[in-house]
Amino acid sequence: MLKHLSVFLALSLAAGVAGCATSPTVTSQTVIVAGVGPVEVEQLNVEIVDVEPAERMVRVRQGRNTWRVAVPEVFGNLQNINSGDRVEIRRVEGAVLGARRARKGTQPSIVYAETVSDPSFQNLPDKYVVRSLTLTARFENFDAATRVVNYVGPAGPRTHTVSDPAIQNDLRRLKRGDMVELTFAEAFYFQKY
Repeated sequence: MLKHLSVFLALSLAAGVAGCATSPTVTSQTVIVAGVGPVEVEQLNVEIVDVEPAERMVRVRQGRNTWRVAVPEVFGNLQNINSGDRVEIRRVEGAVLGARRARKGTQPSIVYAETVSDPSFQNLPDKYVVRSLTLTARFENFDAATRVVNYVGPAGPRTHTVSDPAIQNDLRRLKRGDMVELTFAEAFYFQKY
């Protein structure tokens, strides 16, 4: 299981911040998740470009877009992932758990924490692994009326609805162009093909 979990994580990292037209191609379907409501299950097909087991880094590609992702030790070694492997990734973002200004000079990235127990993903259509992630991205804006934050991460522009009033207040203090660290809960599943 741990062997497969490391492959799941490395490959799902590619989906961590799927973008729009000039970024990776993502298809989705809407499902109802207990405790969260309607969510999009995103599907992303990527190729493994490079694996650096000692550095715990994986580079993935879709079309002309490539990006690096860090894989935590809890998911085992990266010896079972090879360049050229193709995977289909399904991913569901839960709520934004936190937002704060990143240090100056920080580059867009994705850092995954250990798996978390979160009952809000119980009724997904497949067997998903739940974890938290911190995404470092360039802040674009926060619309208080719609509660939507816009940002640009490693794989392009994204939006996300923020429900927590404390997090909304944190986002109101940011300026366009600031680097921000957004923490999310997410569930993911993948299948090698």
